[in-house]
Amino acid sequence: MRVDFYEMSGRFTDPLFVAGVLIGRAWPASKRIAVVAERARLADLDERLWAQPEGRFLPHGINQPEAPIQLLEDAPDSADVLINLDAHAPLPGGQFERILELVPADESIKARLRERWMAWKERGAEVHHHVLK
Repeated sequence: MRVDFYEMSGRFTDPLFVAGVLIGRAWPASKRIAVVAERARLADLDERLWAQPEGRFLPHGINQPEAPIQLLEDAPDSADVLINLDAHAPLPGGQFERILELVPADESIKARLRERWMAWKERGAEVHHHVLK
């Protein structure tokens, strides 16, 4: 399993924007995408995905298991791509080809995500770090 940590900086400071870009890149090559976040963030992301990217439809739904792009409070049992927007969510135990962890500039959240990095490595995941500028 591959886990990519995307550290936000420069012009990439909005986790919902970055999630939208990642979803747009993954779909439709990845048929099942799951995004995990707190309920309020899911509602904001839902609105953004209806409006952006302009001229493109990303089939999604909040807590709708039949949606190809699922917006969830808890990780599903499986997905091609899992995008995590909640640093405090437990590490999922399901089957995923790729997991994308978003790392905001907030130092208190970065500390939690450093712990997740180590936990993924302990599970044997192939872990990568990317800095968005």
